[in-house]
Amino acid sequence: MRAITGIALFIRILIPDKTTNYPSFFSSGAVYILFFLFYTVLVAMNYDLLDFNFIKITGTTVISIYCGYHFFFKKNDYTYLKLSLILAGLICFSDLIYTYAVVGKFPVQRLYMQILKIPVQTDEAGDFIEIINHGFYGLICGLCFVFLLNEFIYKRSSKINLIIMPLMLLGVLMSTSRSALLGVIGISIYLIARQLKSSDQSKKAARRILIGLGVGVLTLFLFLSLKEIFNLNSQFMDEITLRLIDEPVAIFYKHMGLNYDVNSLNAMNWREEASSNAFEAFLNLTSVEQIFGIGFWGFVIRNLGRNNLPPHNAILLMLIENGIVGLCFYITLIMSVIRKSLKTQENISPVATALIFILFFCLGNNGELTTSNTFLIVVTIIAENKYYSMNSFSKMKLHHV
Repeated sequence: MRAITGIALFIRILIPDKTTNYPSFFSSGAVYILFFLFYTVLVAMNYDLLDFNFIKITGTTVISIYCGYHFFFKKNDYTYLKLSLILAGLICFSDLIYTYAVVGKFPVQRLYMQILKIPVQTDEAGDFIEIINHGFYGLICGLCFVFLLNEFIYKRSSKINLIIMPLMLLGVLMSTSRSALLGVIGISIYLIARQLKSSDQSKKAARRILIGLGVGVLTLFLFLSLKEIFNLNSQFMDEITLRLIDEPVAIFYKHMGLNYDVNSLNAMNWREEASSNAFEAFLNLTSVEQIFGIGFWGFVIRNLGRNNLPPHNAILLMLIENGIVGLCFYITLIMSVIRKSLKTQENISPVATALIFILFFCLGNNGELTTSNTFLIVVTIIAENKYYSMNSFSKMKLHHV
């Protein structure tokens, strides 16, 4: 139904509508996203990796960015993107609540599958198979949180934001995604510091920041109460504690030269080894492969990491799959979009904040840099930049007259 709805919307907006007057998609910076996608298709074709899955992913990405650009100009703001983020965040949060309250162990289980009586896949040992990594839930909840936090700090929010924000932050903690938590902390510190530095009304800014900190404290209290609320078993709580407390503390102690529990670094050591193997694999590629890449999912198909898994480093993964050319093109695109957004608006846009959060998140993850969700956010910033540039030009022209 989601695919059918998306295709139907795409076909509908291709039909000229006289009531809608906005700059053409192809006259904006959005075309550079198409160039990048076309480049990835060419690389995949060169290595016979152009399968149905890749075509589907690329096709839905094109539909997503085209629709995203169109619907931004329906209201001349990011309203539809904000609503979709909130809805996605609440869906992910409900899945996490269901997992904690009913299932009592990871991986996260989808609530809709239980409602529709869809069988859950299990392995030979009878354990649930992880179809969607827990980090994805942290990503979506984190995206929604930083988006709403930006609106709240810069006075662009409604009161409902104060209700949704604690739920999204709680979702990040419940997902136990360290990458999402790092992104939330980093973005929050940046937004607070920027507001305190630039705000003319420091008292009002401080009050809003204190309210935001209160939201954080409330969320932490709720998270610490989950064991009693859902009567969680000790094994599940130990797993959560290891991911959110023991491992980060051990990492900090290790880098400070202090004593630490080596058993708490299992995931971190694995990620460090995976990234090291990935970089070594890149150096062992031919010159042509290093420059142009080895194609979509080529790292896993060739088993370059020697474990049939991606490297858990999105930049390295892009470097290997799309080469130096693809990585440089992508970085140039993203940096130019963010720089123009900061230049055209007095305060940092919530959409730009969401994109920066994704960049944080991807330091410890895989292909999120090139998903349709990420490019939807990028194209919304492009549309936003276009809109503000047009308004600025119109004001200058009117002033001149």
